[in-house]
Amino acid sequence: MLLGGYQIVAADVTYAAITEEGDPLDQADLSRVDQTVVVGRFALRDAEQEQFGVTTLSLRRISKGGASAVLEVLRSAPENKLLRDYGDLNVSQLKDRLSNLELSVDGLKAELTARLDEAAALAPQTELWVKAEASLEKALPRGERFDAASAISAEDAIRSTLLTAYKAHIGADDLRGSVRGIEEGLEKKLVGDVEKIRKHIMAKVQDIGRVQIRPTVSFTSASGLKGTEITVTNRAGEDIGLNASGAGRARRIALAVWEYNSLLLEQTGEDVVLLYDEPDTHLDYGHQRELMHLIHEQTKKDNVTVVIASHSMHLIDGTDIGDVVHVKHEGNRTQIETLADETQVGSHLGAIAASVGLRNTVLLHERLFVGVEGDSEARALPVLFKLATGLHLESCGIALWPCGNNEGALRFASFLVKHGRDVAFLVDRDSLTQAKHIFRRDKLLAEGLNPDANCLFVGEPAEIEDLFTDAQWCEAANSLWPRDGEQETVDTWSDEDFAQHRSGKFSSAVLDMLGVGSSVGPGGKPEMLQQLALTLRSVDEVPMELRSHFQTLINRAR
Repeated sequence: MLLGGYQIVAADVTYAAITEEGDPLDQADLSRVDQTVVVGRFALRDAEQEQFGVTTLSLRRISKGGASAVLEVLRSAPENKLLRDYGDLNVSQLKDRLSNLELSVDGLKAELTARLDEAAALAPQTELWVKAEASLEKALPRGERFDAASAISAEDAIRSTLLTAYKAHIGADDLRGSVRGIEEGLEKKLVGDVEKIRKHIMAKVQDIGRVQIRPTVSFTSASGLKGTEITVTNRAGEDIGLNASGAGRARRIALAVWEYNSLLLEQTGEDVVLLYDEPDTHLDYGHQRELMHLIHEQTKKDNVTVVIASHSMHLIDGTDIGDVVHVKHEGNRTQIETLADETQVGSHLGAIAASVGLRNTVLLHERLFVGVEGDSEARALPVLFKLATGLHLESCGIALWPCGNNEGALRFASFLVKHGRDVAFLVDRDSLTQAKHIFRRDKLLAEGLNPDANCLFVGEPAEIEDLFTDAQWCEAANSLWPRDGEQETVDTWSDEDFAQHRSGKFSSAVLDMLGVGSSVGPGGKPEMLQQLALTLRSVDEVPMELRSHFQTLINRAR
């Protein structure tokens, strides 16, 4: 709609009233909004800046009361309505305006217009949406839509590509003479383009067989390209229409054509917006990767902008989160959200999320983000959660991420909360009081996080390792990290070996003991806790405090 390629119809217009959930729908109370608006902000090239006198332009297409949409530009304009939108008026109307402004009505049309121009330049100004001049309409990019839901999208792609080539040829100096002569000359030029497209298709889709493309040029058609007959060869050697050759094959052909089309776009320099609607439909994983490569190559071209509508997690995770617009349905209305913003976290959200293992699709869809102190908890808690609940964290809408005692984690959590995400921390109890810990109450409060609402504390007295009994530690140690046998000592661990460390920093003391006493001791705390968790066999062996916290997280994520 914004680029002028689509006129909205009555069914496109949204409803003005939102019916309360649960109330019966009364059709008499439902009404459509008065106007529909699409706004775009455009960065201008040097030549365009010189033409229009600005570096950026805000344009909108607006349809009021079902009327045809009109292109408007946001600019400084006279406060007096009589000094606006007079470019299309006739002499009588111009004189009427001048008279109402108490200005001279003498002279020809050019003089009348010049008099209004002079008055408009001197009048008090305000920023308004005003009707855009024809030159702005002409300067808009061209929109090209790749609709993978259509069974003939490959034919559409070929026609679109030939139309791009056609526009490049039509200005050639060697095209002179009668209309039919020009048509024949263009057809000959397009035959050369067809051969290049055909070879490109057959190179990219090697199981296609023989491809035939027959363009027809006629100036009686709106575009100048009357039609294209496209056939492929089936196994019996018969030529059949492309739309009858199978959806998967048609998608692959279309993608190959669009890859070729991107080369033409680079040559013509014409501004274009490529609109992909579910482009990965009917494509396997390997071809999806090829598609992502194609799209990334297209976005590198200065004259090309790409917009993709997709449900594919692979495509969504393959781009920067700042370029993702999340479309969702809430309260009987379609809503959009973006997660990137001008803050430091928002500007680097993709890198931050990737560093803690959170994909774009997780950031967009998960219901609860649970921060844990470090790798020990990040590796052990999924195991313990599955044993205690019979469910995976992901199936409950819970995303786990390690904070690493990094204050940036608090800023990340604060960002998520401000963008409507529910955040909880599952951290050791001693983190509340340790001087250098990020989860001290004052540091949480400084980031707008409530320790009582956002934190679940584990460990008695200090940390998560304290929750497991001496017997559990002993059984795990004898199974995983057997004690090295010596003549003067026993060669198995006992409960007392672990009980003696309860008065101090339990996890550190146990790690040291296992490292000294066993030649195959754990490589660090993360491995030690995860391996302990893997030795547990029943729900009852998961500490009650953890089971209670797990249920709290499940309830919050619902």
